[in-house]
Amino acid sequence: MEKNLRYINENYITEDKVCTVTGITKDELNILIQNHLVPDASYVISQNIKITSSLNDEFQSEITEKYFSKNCIQLIQEHKNLENSLQYKAEFKEKFIRDLMKHPDKNFAYHHISENDLEDQQKINEIFEDEWDAYCKGIYGICTLHSTEEEIVRKEIIVKKLIQFNSLFSQKTLSNDEKEELMKLNEEFNEVASKFAPYQREASSRGKYLDKILEQNNLDHLIKNY
Repeated sequence: MEKNLRYINENYITEDKVCTVTGITKDELNILIQNHLVPDASYVISQNIKITSSLNDEFQSEITEKYFSKNCIQLIQEHKNLENSLQYKAEFKEKFIRDLMKHPDKNFAYHHISENDLEDQQKINEIFEDEWDAYCKGIYGICTLHSTEEEIVRKEIIVKKLIQFNSLFSQKTLSNDEKEELMKLNEEFNEVASKFAPYQREASSRGKYLDKILEQNNLDHLIKNY
């Protein structure tokens, strides 16, 4: 538990600090979240408090603290005077599609998206809406370093590349050339992906598709530790 708390405290910012730094109230922050102008908290930590005394009485309460991705500070400063998310969502979508279209390995993404799919507006809208929903829920505050449109695209692509690599090579000892390829994939992944909290690590994309195969091939020194 201590490692998880340390990781979250070191890499995320509390709701109270968010409000102090940006000069807004918690109610104003909640409105920004509800209007999809700022992603929701990535982590929520709850603690049960029990107080007893020599009078044989007791008091119990639950303390809850929300933790946000640090990039929310800039978003709040940019968006706190906007009334709705329509303009922001449209700009986010435009950047997301542009970053997807220009990526040289885009065909790895979203179940091997094809050039025809990229011309299919309904298909693109469905992909974007799923990613937008995850972004607004604070999921990319956990999975990526800065929750940007570009990182969302790059994370999708590198994870799919790692899945393919694992399907081909996870059951064998890698050759030197294959190790070199894995090291390049590792670098690409680390450019956009977070470490995840310790309790999430094993089930995360990092744990499933990178940590294990690095360890299997005596590349433990490349594993991101806490």
